[in-house]
Amino acid sequence: VVADTAPVQSLVSLVMGDLGQPARLLPPGTSPHDAALRPSDAAALAGADVVIWTGPGLVPMLENPIATLAAGASTLALLHGDGWTALPLRLDPDFDTHDHGDHADADHDHEDEDHAHGENGIDPHAWLDPGNGRLWLGLIAAELGRLDPEHAATYTANAEAAATRLAALDAE
Repeated sequence: VVADTAPVQSLVSLVMGDLGQPARLLPPGTSPHDAALRPSDAAALAGADVVIWTGPGLVPMLENPIATLAAGASTLALLHGDGWTALPLRLDPDFDTHDHGDHADADHDHEDEDHAHGENGIDPHAWLDPGNGRLWLGLIAAELGRLDPEHAATYTANAEAAATRLAALDAE
């Protein structure tokens, strides 16, 4: 099982529980908008049974590698699922979700950036709404259960427990 980013890997880990640990393609602190695959990432994709990723709206550079390197794998693009709440794309510098690395202190106007990752004015960082995370837990459990029916009940139970914890955290 391969996930694209830390938030998705975390959700997949909650669903998998003790049954395994998903690999993550993008290291923490790496911007998903302009990341590059390492040879180890290509190997992970080539060996994947399933790739669970946010989708090309957040990580456009993964679309072709997933199609070619993980051609035999099942894929789940969370932003392509139904029922999640779309957040409006925010260009306000006070709500900056980007890792600016060495130019963090530079005079930087987001309105001039190429925001190709914000399709139709929708923010692809959809996990920022805990309700989306809860919904995605169910999608992840369904996909893993479809691929591994022997453990489907475990995936469902883990997803339900994680969704309950997320709801409690959201309420808090």
